[in-house]
Amino acid sequence: MRLYLTNMLSYVILSVTVLWSCYHVEAGQCDAVQGKTTCITEDLLKMLMGMNKCSCKSTKHRKGAVFFAFLKATSTFGGNDILKFDQVTTNIGQAYNPKTGKFTAPRGGVYMISCVMMGASSSHIHYYLFKNNSMFSMGFTSRSTVHHASASNNNWIVELKKGDQVYIKHRTGGKETVHGNYHSYFSGFLIQ
Repeated sequence: MRLYLTNMLSYVILSVTVLWSCYHVEAGQCDAVQGKTTCITEDLLKMLMGMNKCSCKSTKHRKGAVFFAFLKATSTFGGNDILKFDQVTTNIGQAYNPKTGKFTAPRGGVYMISCVMMGASSSHIHYYLFKNNSMFSMGFTSRSTVHHASASNNNWIVELKKGDQVYIKHRTGGKETVHGNYHSYFSGFLIQ
């Protein structure tokens, strides 16, 4: 997706540059005589040039968090174990703690929380998404009889207050094996 957006942005910039050079418009001289296309082109160029700038004085928008962590090794869980996704690839804001397996919201807002759980062929995986100390949702990966493993994907939209914690917890009932080695992950980011 990032490559697509980069290519699309490059195409837009190239198009604007070509149009800009065809019309030789100077900044601030856009009027009805030059035509709507030229004015739109100038506005688009100004927008693109200011894309990385923030005109707001607040830094509130920068206090979000993004995390993505894999389960490093295949692990067997039993009881009420919190799954500790310990291979962290992204942790903007340092809100995910791989030692506890918990994400702590740095500010209030709506977050997208996701996980993929892959179980061994002989193992179901039963798990919860916990918000603070309460179960928010359940997840399940069925035992595979055809392949060597089976996976499930869950996405949750969760409203969190500053300091709220979310984490994945194994459900009680027996020992179950979760594939590591970049097959199972936990992630999240601030939507708004």
